[in-house]
Amino acid sequence: MQRNTMIFWIAGSAAVILLVWLGIIYFFQAEKNMEPAGGQEAFIQDLEVEGTERKEEKGEDATDTTEGKDEKLLVDVKGAVQNPGVYELEEGKRVIDALDAAGGILEKGEPLGVNFAEKLEDEMVVYVPEEGEETTIAVKDEKEDDLVRINYAEASSLETLPGIGPAKAGAIISYREENGLFEQVDELLQVSGIGEASLEQMKERITLE
Repeated sequence: MQRNTMIFWIAGSAAVILLVWLGIIYFFQAEKNMEPAGGQEAFIQDLEVEGTERKEEKGEDATDTTEGKDEKLLVDVKGAVQNPGVYELEEGKRVIDALDAAGGILEKGEPLGVNFAEKLEDEMVVYVPEEGEETTIAVKDEKEDDLVRINYAEASSLETLPGIGPAKAGAIISYREENGLFEQVDELLQVSGIGEASLEQMKERITLE
């Protein structure tokens, strides 16, 4: 009887110990399953990837690709050049760069009719005359040097005209950007703030070329 009791006690103790070990194993296994694969570092990487994917779904780039982009200009190169046409050039380029893009001046071209150092503007026309053709650069007198090109002039140049301050200069540039180049001097009357008197005052100081 005593022997049976001892056997029963040993068997019961073993069962209790086994249950305890099974409980411990189950606890650690459950905790391991809750931990993201690869540990904390992998979990952070997963969050970063998920955030990037959400940005892409919303049309947002992961990196800003617009920063540092140069503005482009469209320039029409005509006349005695190898390959006349419209060329896309970076802002800040000069007439000589546009001529290089067009393959250079032909032998029959007249270099004196071109200002190679002139800064390019969007929608600008670069024209190279042929030898013997009347030019507008080589024969300029002092009066012509003072002319302001209203189709290409910047605000600082426009402000040198009589009666044109910063506000009116800005209005001329805005009108030019919205409606294209001026084809006639009288179109300046369409610009806000410029009337007949103002136009008459500056008429001899401006050119469309």
